[in-house]
Amino acid sequence: MKIEFYDELIESMPSDKLLNGNMQKEKYIRERIKDGRIYKFVKFTEDENLNLKKIDMLANQQFWASCYDEFIDKREVIRPYNKIRVQYYTGRTQNELDNFFSTLNEMNDISCFTYEPSDFMWEEYANNGNGFCMEFEVVDFDKFFPVIYLRKSKVKYTKDIINLLNSKQPNFRLINKVGIIPWVLKDKKYKKENELRFLCGDIYDQADGPMGGRIAAGKKKLLGYKGIEYSFAYAGLILRKVNIGSKCVKESELQEICKKLKIPSEKVV
Repeated sequence: MKIEFYDELIESMPSDKLLNGNMQKEKYIRERIKDGRIYKFVKFTEDENLNLKKIDMLANQQFWASCYDEFIDKREVIRPYNKIRVQYYTGRTQNELDNFFSTLNEMNDISCFTYEPSDFMWEEYANNGNGFCMEFEVVDFDKFFPVIYLRKSKVKYTKDIINLLNSKQPNFRLINKVGIIPWVLKDKKYKKENELRFLCGDIYDQADGPMGGRIAAGKKKLLGYKGIEYSFAYAGLILRKVNIGSKCVKESELQEICKKLKIPSEKVV
């Protein structure tokens, strides 16, 4: 099945390059940013401790990126493939394959943004107005990936998985297709989200970091790691405005933070 944008992008890239830092990707995203901004919604709930953490993250100019195991939809990242064929042509057991894919899913933490602050997004992702929406200018597109909406179950990875596992040298085209593409595909029924995704695997970069500098299947779950805060600046974002939901229970706290940050705020009616 043809994948809009990504098929052409991957085929046109040098075989030794990953999708990060790609100018074609930046151009594609810029063309879809209607007013020069992208948006992130945050909801408040009955969990007051979590509410306070969200307030603190805004004050510290941070946002949250979740690990794969924290996804509500466990089929969010899927790679449909013929198990019998892959085992036969690669000589790998199913347990080895499961560990391989688990390791791939360990690599990135994810945070979701949108191109458009629609009523649907306020209802679904800001608890029907009990939350806020941050407006950002993007100055670095390196870690941002456009979401493509299609029928995910029709995208087959069998051939790519076989070729990747049998390749004697790193094949970055196949690494991109098998490792990154499943993160940026969603079924058409979610198209209203108009989503842009932040993907980052930098948590593994430092030997003295939370992951000890080494990746392994299921490591985040074993260590109780749920995700991490990233600064706006690190992600390549500049906060330009905070929109406060019509039913927001933390309106005064948000307005106070915006004053300190010298960021305009506006209540959405």
